[in-house]
Parts: sequence; structure tokens; C-alpha cells
Amino acid sequence: MTVSLKTIYSEIKLLRREMDIIRSALIPEEKISSKESEELHLIEAKMKKGEKTRLQDALEELNV
Repeated sequence: MTVSLKTIYSEIKLLRREMDIIRSALIPEEKISSKESEELHLIEAKMKKGEKTRLQDALEELNV
């Protein structure tokens, strides 16, 4: 198999994209509190069940 500069360049570009994906997954952009994390898990669980919530009701729950 012959290796050209074009092949090497495309491999480097691919590796760079993969590293960016890994970096963004490992280094979160912002920290969230445990309460916020719990709220996100609750929302995700409701979504998986197919539940629907009015925006006003959801905002009222957050203000409790």
C-alpha cells in the first residue's frame, strides 16, 4: 500500500475531529449543581415515558 501526503493529511484531519469530540465530552463547558442535574434527570425520565407538560406547569415546578 502506498501512502501519500493526501492520505496522511486526511487521517490527521480525522484524528483532530475525533480529539475535539473527546475533549468536549470530557471537559464540560459549564458546571451544574446537583439540584440542576436532578432536574435534568427528572425531565429525561418524563420524556422517555412520553409525558407532556405545559410550559407554565414546568416553570411553576422549578420555582418550588
